[in-house]
Amino acid sequence: MTTYLSPGVYIEEVPSGPQPIAAAATSVVAILGSTRRGTPLRPTRITGWADFQRTFGGSSAGGFTAEAVYGFFENGGPAAYVVRVDPSLPGTWVVRDTAGADSFPVTATSPGAWSTGLTIAVAPDLTGGQAAAYRAGVTAAVTVTGSATAVAVDSVAGVSVGDTVVLVKGDAAGTTAAAATVTDVAPGTLTVTRSGGANVALVPGDRIAGQVAANATALRFAAGGGVKAGDLLLAETGDRTRTAWRVTAVTGAGAGLVVTVAAAAPGAVPGVQLTDRVARFRGTVGAPTGNTVALGAITWLEDPALRPAVADMTTKLHGYAATGMEGTWAAANHIAFPAPPPAGPIEVEARLRVYRFQESTTLANPTPADLLARYSFVPEGTSIRLSAGPNTATAVRTATSFTITGSTAQTFDTVQFLLPDNASRGVVVRCARPPLAGDLVDFGGNLLEIGEVTNPGGSIYVLGFAATTNISAVAGDAFALRAFVPTTFAPLRFSLAVSGPAGSERFAGLALDPAHPRYFARDGVVNGLSTLVTVAPRAAAAGAPSLSTLPAFAVADQQGLDVTPSTADVKAGLTALEAEPEPALVICPDLLTYQDELLQADLAGALVRHCESFRRLAVVDAPDLADDQALLAWRNTAVASTYAAVYAPHLLIVNLDPDSTDRFRTVPPSGFVAGVMARTDRERGVHKAPGNERVSGIVGLAQQYTQRRQDLLNPGAVNLIRAFPGRGTRIWGARNATDDTTWRYVNVRRLFNFVETSVERGTQWVVFEPNTATTWLRIKASVEGFLDQLWRAGALAGTTAEQAYRVRVGLGQTMTETDIDLGLVVTEVAIAPAKPAEFVVFRFSHKRLSE
Repeated sequence: MTTYLSPGVYIEEVPSGPQPIAAAATSVVAILGSTRRGTPLRPTRITGWADFQRTFGGSSAGGFTAEAVYGFFENGGPAAYVVRVDPSLPGTWVVRDTAGADSFPVTATSPGAWSTGLTIAVAPDLTGGQAAAYRAGVTAAVTVTGSATAVAVDSVAGVSVGDTVVLVKGDAAGTTAAAATVTDVAPGTLTVTRSGGANVALVPGDRIAGQVAANATALRFAAGGGVKAGDLLLAETGDRTRTAWRVTAVTGAGAGLVVTVAAAAPGAVPGVQLTDRVARFRGTVGAPTGNTVALGAITWLEDPALRPAVADMTTKLHGYAATGMEGTWAAANHIAFPAPPPAGPIEVEARLRVYRFQESTTLANPTPADLLARYSFVPEGTSIRLSAGPNTATAVRTATSFTITGSTAQTFDTVQFLLPDNASRGVVVRCARPPLAGDLVDFGGNLLEIGEVTNPGGSIYVLGFAATTNISAVAGDAFALRAFVPTTFAPLRFSLAVSGPAGSERFAGLALDPAHPRYFARDGVVNGLSTLVTVAPRAAAAGAPSLSTLPAFAVADQQGLDVTPSTADVKAGLTALEAEPEPALVICPDLLTYQDELLQADLAGALVRHCESFRRLAVVDAPDLADDQALLAWRNTAVASTYAAVYAPHLLIVNLDPDSTDRFRTVPPSGFVAGVMARTDRERGVHKAPGNERVSGIVGLAQQYTQRRQDLLNPGAVNLIRAFPGRGTRIWGARNATDDTTWRYVNVRRLFNFVETSVERGTQWVVFEPNTATTWLRIKASVEGFLDQLWRAGALAGTTAEQAYRVRVGLGQTMTETDIDLGLVVTEVAIAPAKPAEFVVFRFSHKRLSE
């Protein structure tokens, strides 16, 4: 009792009446059986056929679970719990790193052969972020010495006093690069000091860029984003030299980043290099017998004249298989992968070259007009050579035409561009990829910067140069294409791709470090999102994230295998179902897949015991037998309980199995019957017997029963499904598998289950209440209020409430003082269930006129 100590207004909430009892669900079914996929022994709630297909796959020849689910929802079922009872083996794979060591395991989300067609692909992923070193172009000639030297540049954004920079000259050797330290920053000017070594003479067009020092553990970048603690930060220079650091912290610095790493790199990393341009060349390859792919084994998808050759390769260049697996060019004229790459597309990195324009053709007695029509793209003041074996003619491009020297009274088969004595006139080349303004072409040691590029069509390019260098005597037809290539800095993560008949998934931006937000084994990254696979952490002894420990490829470890479940597996499924309070119906459509009748009886008995313990109804499939006596004998032997109902015959439906060539399939009826029960509950109520109700989703019956045949089976509690002309296919029986007439009808058992479950859940508030008359009255009022609603809805028989139900509770009525001392509250409830009109009898007689 509340104690009031000071004056005031007090607000209190008190019970206003009896606790209402909510109606328990009666139309949710639990279905146990084998499926194509899905987690075994975990009851999974689904709300439709499409939901089942997504979670468990489609139909399979090994069982009837899918058909039962389809029939349940086709006939109006609202929700089902599916329990996969399957001892099958899951498919497993091992992901290995670039060194070939095991990295982590991958397992199919559920057992079974469905995973046999899955392909696991692992590839590097550099898309999660980036960082950029400071870069600028020199705009005025200057010589950098050991003292402070002001260098005119086109940008000072992202550079600070104390930064280390690298000075890169655009000379022919492309190796002149020297480090310096920034001592002052002003608009358009960078003051630097060389700490040692020779002076560096810079000219306009040379480059200056940030450099990561060899001893640096705090890496400063002019711009960037997406780099996170736990990342492996990869630097790849223009010549494809790779360096990686483990990131421990990332902080902002204006528009830039400061990345703290666990250990310094063994050498300096320049922010830009003058090096050969590299491109990826496309081709296809057959299934190799080993880990290597020879250059000659590739079928190129490139112009035959522009394909890469061995001379265009270096050991730092890479090849990429169709799965994204990365290989490295080896000196033995092949690309070495960490595992055999799959057949299919392949891309190979190679140095890009420009080739003097030349083509094979047929020119018979050409005139200047003919040449102009075909070679109008040739720059003015340059020449082409026409060849016919040892005979040649030269055509010089004029402002309006060509001037030809030499005889043209012949058929020429080759046309070649001649390098000019003044490069500024332009050079016509062919190239597998577009040259870019700012690139440099090495003409026999003369490194000329491209000023402009035009493309007349295809792989032909006209290069414009500012330099007037005489290159007419330069030998050869292929010339290196060089460029100031910036070093790329990006977090090196990996992607995991899963593909197969069951679907395709790709998870990008995965990291090996457990501290990383995209740690691959963290829940919600792959596990929990993938419907196809799960991943497990790396072994405790696995090496720290590095270039050599990065996941590179996956190999199959164990093939998924279908194994037929035993009755013990089904019983384990029933045990798992005990934790789910919602199902009111239980079916096992795979019961009849066991040929031994003793196993069928054992499994039916397990279903019945489960339903008796948890107040549920077992809908049991009878064997598909044409012998009615044998069918009745099976029912009497296998099933006898007021908590079970047996149905026959089997149903004919359109085949749901995509792998089958049969148009139709015969299936057990339990799923369809459970759906009819659910629909009847919704439309009429649980008290309505699920008989004389149509069955949807079928095209026929395995057995056609007549009334004479049913005269034998109905008294034996075998509920038949029959086809009636003009009325369709209907359930024509509603008996429990028992001889007890009190519990003869399915609706009576289900009504009692419904009332008992509803009262049990709706009176939980009584526990530990005072065991007094006040509580007894509240119990009686709650239960009577619930039963009164049922009576008024037609669920209970009787013309008055007194005839329909009775509730008794109290001392002297249902309890003694000893019961109260023992903590017992005993309430007696009696109800008069509405029973179905199974036999509708009309009596006819003669009527006399005088009557």
